Amino acid sequence: MKVSATSKSIMLGTMAISAIGLAIGLFLVPDPLFYAIGVALGCAMSVLKTWLLERTVNRLLDSNPDDLNNAKNMVRLGYSSRYLLTGIVLVVAVLVFGTWGLIGTFVGTLAMTIAAFATKIFIKSDTI
Repeated sequence: MKVSATSKSIMLGTMAISAIGLAIGLFLVPDPLFYAIGVALGCAMSVLKTWLLERTVNRLLDSNPDDLNNAKNMVRLGYSSRYLLTGIVLVVAVLVFGTWGLIGTFVGTLAMTIAAFATKIFIKSDTI
């Protein structure tokens, strides 16, 4: 499946902002290894969530416009899968990597939101 320019921009922005958060955090946290693993986990999860959202939107656009129930179910499935992924990753981060892993995961997750806003601001497009 092809990924749109907007999704690519959000994914690359997520990786760049996560790298900045990682670089800053390495000097501030007492456990840099678990923090770095957490940031990598959060970044990977955010990129995967962006891809899942793109996939849901593409499936909706390709679906039958008269079948409203099917469209609602696709949206619910996509929404639920993204939040289930988030919950699983956050629980794994806190159980395996402790507090600093959780904070790193939060930084990687927050990077997607910042990247989405930056994409909206800096990329002039009618499709965003």
